Amino acid sequence: MNDEQGNEERARRPIPFHPVLFAVAPILFVYAHNGARVPVDPRELLLPIALSLVLTGIVWAILWLLFRSAARAALVASLFLVLFFSYGHIAGLLQPEVFASAELLLCWTAVLVIGIWLVARRPKRRARGSLYGVTVLLNSVAAGILVVNLAAGARAFGNRPPRVRPVSGRIATAVGADYPDIYYIITDSYVRADVLKSRYGVDNSAFLAELRRLGFFVADRARSNYAWTYPSLASSFNFTYLDSLARAVGPESNNSGPLLQMIQDSRLVDFLRRRGYTVASFSSGIAGIDLAGADVHFAPPRSLSEFQGILANTTLLRDVLILMHRSSVDRHRERVLFTLRELPKAGLGPHPVFVFAHVLCPHRPIVFRAPGLPDSVGPYGGQVLYLNTLLEDAVRRIIAQSERPPVIIIQADHGLRENIVSGDSARSQLLERNAILYAACLPPSGRRPRQAVELYDSISPVNTFRVVLSTYFDTTMSLLPDRSYYSLLNRPYHFYDVDRPESYPAAGVSSEPGGRP
Repeated sequence: MNDEQGNEERARRPIPFHPVLFAVAPILFVYAHNGARVPVDPRELLLPIALSLVLTGIVWAILWLLFRSAARAALVASLFLVLFFSYGHIAGLLQPEVFASAELLLCWTAVLVIGIWLVARRPKRRARGSLYGVTVLLNSVAAGILVVNLAAGARAFGNRPPRVRPVSGRIATAVGADYPDIYYIITDSYVRADVLKSRYGVDNSAFLAELRRLGFFVADRARSNYAWTYPSLASSFNFTYLDSLARAVGPESNNSGPLLQMIQDSRLVDFLRRRGYTVASFSSGIAGIDLAGADVHFAPPRSLSEFQGILANTTLLRDVLILMHRSSVDRHRERVLFTLRELPKAGLGPHPVFVFAHVLCPHRPIVFRAPGLPDSVGPYGGQVLYLNTLLEDAVRRIIAQSERPPVIIIQADHGLRENIVSGDSARSQLLERNAILYAACLPPSGRRPRQAVELYDSISPVNTFRVVLSTYFDTTMSLLPDRSYYSLLNRPYHFYDVDRPESYPAAGVSSEPGGRP
């Protein structure tokens, strides 16, 4: 073959760009799958895509030095990327998140080694023609996968995270200094004491008695207004029901964006900011729950966002993080401990301060258990009792360091969903899903006599800040009727009144154990 023929042949060779596409497409897939319902900032794609492209470039360069062929190097690089990004999906089916999958890792390593051997053993002249065809095929397949994921992600790209309204004005800090610090602590899926005892054999009376001794009012018949975190917090942060929002969005919508907008741009935070409050928020690990407009953010070191954690769990990084004791379960445990350890520190800055902490506990996964418990106390009950010790310690330290008595609200966003009976959803949901822990410490107001609006035994979260604001500020808010609603996770706006079982669907309720709270 002369030089002219060689140059012509090289000019006809397809450029093997498929590794670049295989480096991006899986990330877009995870983004499209999760971002369509819950807004994820597209900027969260930048770091994973950049790291994936850098990894691809390094692997490709090493393979090119080995094979002296861009096509061969690209073929093995793409095989590596497919194995890397598919690993977590398969491992999650085979092993819990607390265990590495040694068998799968060995199998994936064997496939990669065989692939390298097959590419390396074929003589260069015989491989040239076949590699051209394989390169064209892989370029086409990778491009098709990328286009499909871009199309699927179009809705996610359009489902932008809520924008936080800028503060329009504040009352002078000198006035705000007279207001109490407010701690709003959400304990996710913490059911009421009577349900704990009847369903889980857990006696919570000692913890509640200690809260009462510390000045808390404990509502023994409290119920949540909604069955999931997003609608529950949207309601309590705005001290209103979501009927008008449901009518505007439509009962069949599964877009949580409007609920997150209500959390981020709430009436409560606006009210407090106008009265000189500093806002502090703790990282919960759940998209949209942290107050993006907070003045101070607390997050564990090396913490991942929800999207980044989900993405890591779909890749080989799942087992790498497990071996480093940084699995999703380990990160969850660290976040809970960090939040309750650092919670009192949020009150050491400028006063008055509003502190919001959503603690994803005793919600799954089960990562704690109080020592010395009998076997009759199940995993959930053991986690509740351990959480009690963390909460009690945090409350004591908050009270001890506060120059004036603070307002402390410990409240579950909803109950549990362990005992759902298909076809009898209303009756089985009422106790566990809406019966919640509710404890509030409202010290006597120094600004004016306590209003007639008081805490009461059957209070629900929609009225929490109607009572608080009426007690400590120059405003009076009437109480709303305490109502509780249930909705499905994929239809958060289709509300069913739990006090009207006849309004519930006959069946079709799923426990959705892996769903978002």
